[in-house]
Formats: sequence, structure tokens, C-alpha cells
Amino acid sequence: MNFFQKVKKSCYEEFMQYATCLDRSSGDMAFNKCRKTQQVFDSCVKDNLGIDRPDFGYFCEARIHKSDRPAPPKPEKKVFPDATPGLPEDAPRPAAKYGSRFHWLE
Repeated sequence: MNFFQKVKKSCYEEFMQYATCLDRSSGDMAFNKCRKTQQVFDSCVKDNLGIDRPDFGYFCEARIHKSDRPAPPKPEKKVFPDATPGLPEDAPRPAAKYGSRFHWLE
């Protein structure tokens, strides 16, 4: 909220031009038709508030946070005492009835 209050005090006209362009330029609020008004708004924010627009994809990047807090424990693998045992290694394996699904490897 503080950011928008500061923008309203210092860059209200530029912000309204940019918002109006986004609203009226296309049905999905595409940025590509409003790059000129975006540049004017960005320069106003940089000059008056000292804030740069983050690079494209900044909010999609993975971030590693260092903390003194220990990592949460990994969940233990459940072991069921009455589980069905697996087939022995020497169990007969007949050929597939309709061929292999990996026919290109044969």
C-alpha cells in the first residue's frame, strides 16, 4: 500500500497513462502495445522513488534462502509388515503376448 501511495504522490499521471493503455490496448492486457508508456512510468519511478523494474523472469527464478533453522525432517518410508513379497529373480518370465512396447529397441 505504501508503494502505491508513493506512486500516487510522485508519478500519478504516468501511472494512469500506463494503466489506461494496458486496459484499452487489448483484451488480455498485453504489455507489448504499451512499451512506450511503460518506459515513461519506469523512468518516473526510478527518478522519484529510486526503484528499478526487475529483469524479465526475476520472479520465476529459484531462490535459495540461508537460515539458521534446521531443515525439516524427511518423511520416513512406510514399511508394511504384511506386504506381498516380490517375485523371486528366477521366476519364469514368458514373452509378451502382443510384442514389446519398446519394439524400436529390438
